Amino acid sequence: MRIQDRPIRSLRDLTRVWRFIDGDFGYDAPQMFALLIDRHDTIVPTVIQVYDAEWDGGLDAEVMATFLEAHGELLRTEYPGGSLALMRARPGSPTLTNEDRTWCSMTHEMLVAAPFRTRPLFFATDRSVGVVPPAALAAPTG
Repeated sequence: MRIQDRPIRSLRDLTRVWRFIDGDFGYDAPQMFALLIDRHDTIVPTVIQVYDAEWDGGLDAEVMATFLEAHGELLRTEYPGGSLALMRARPGSPTLTNEDRTWCSMTHEMLVAAPFRTRPLFFATDRSVGVVPPAALAAPTG
C-alpha cells in the first residue's frame, strides 16, 4: 500500500505523510505544501507546492486568504466533508524565527476561522518536520 493510499486518521498518520513528502532532502527556499484530504480521510492525489518567491511579499495574509478561499470552494464542491492540511517549509535551522512565528500564527488563525475542516499546521526545515508548537500559534503581544 502506498503512503498516499493510507487513511489520515491521526496526527501520527499525517506526520508520516509529511515526512514522506519531505524525503530528507531539505529545502532550497521558503515554501508551503498543501494536501486535500477527502471525507474518507484519503489524500487527494495532488500535492500542492507554493514557493514564497512566486508572490511579491511572500505568502502574506492576502495570498493566504485567496488560497484558502479557493481550496475551501474545492472542498465544498468536489470533496464535501474533506479537509485541508498545510505544511510550511524552509531551509536552515529548525528554530522558529520571528518571521516563521508570524506566518504560523497568521495562518493558524485563518485555518481556525475557515468554514471547512483543517488539520494541524506543520513546519519543516532541513532537519525537522513536526506540528507547529502551540506557543508559536499565539498572536504576538506587546
